[in-house]
Amino acid sequence: MVYAQLSLKQFAQKIHKILQTDRDALTAVGGQTGEGKSTFLAQLQMQYANISKTYWGFDRLTWSRKELMKWVDGEGESKKGRLPEYSAILADELFRMFYRRNWFEEGQIDAIGTFNMCRDRHLFLGGNIPNFWELDTGFTNRVKFFIYIPRRGYAWVFQQDDNPFSDDPWNRNENKRLFRKNRNPYKCANFLCEIQFPDWDAETKDKYLDIRNTKRRLLKAKETTDNRPMKLRRQRDSAVYLAREEGVSLKDLSQEMKITPQAVSEIHSKIQEIKDTAM
Repeated sequence: MVYAQLSLKQFAQKIHKILQTDRDALTAVGGQTGEGKSTFLAQLQMQYANISKTYWGFDRLTWSRKELMKWVDGEGESKKGRLPEYSAILADELFRMFYRRNWFEEGQIDAIGTFNMCRDRHLFLGGNIPNFWELDTGFTNRVKFFIYIPRRGYAWVFQQDDNPFSDDPWNRNENKRLFRKNRNPYKCANFLCEIQFPDWDAETKDKYLDIRNTKRRLLKAKETTDNRPMKLRRQRDSAVYLAREEGVSLKDLSQEMKITPQAVSEIHSKIQEIKDTAM
């Protein structure tokens, strides 16, 4: 079977050209744990940094949404901490940052909003996720390339469909049917190319594991002190949903919870959407 094959360097060149035309190149890499998502994306961003003549090192990996957004847009009026234009950033656990069932978190909403404003900074943003479809739809709709690692050393690249008549740019149902029929992605509507990539050597892998373990420990320690407001918000939203299901009016709930009727309606709709999807 004939299908497109690109090298890491060729695909990195493609991403750089896209960014030079003021378009997004947001990339999400999926696949089972241990198959090489981080290996692939780190090597891709290294190639991209060489092409764009920008710095990239393992210190450009993050597991924190707050750190990610600082790098993207900076902090305060001075934009402190913002990375230079054309920088590459690797979010190693998108699941933690943009999980669809955490849509109501203020930080997640703000982060997606920031992505909408940062295209002109020409950043190559990439992240890893075991299951692409568990990301917030506000995020997946901005993804240009979804890359799946079926096994170590191989990457299948899918590109968002530019179809003005489609309400699903990833053609998920159609692609699911075609993949089941053919047992490969090569005839899927969004398939772009296949990339083969090498494994890390022992020294490089040790560097990655060192920074991963250090940053994860720091993030876990911070979350232990910061997660109480999140829990309270989830409890509130669950109470709003249950009350609406029991027939309590928007007006009464709005007054009781001290939020707008529109917020009450949006909370109920979003939780219902999640429940329907999970069924």
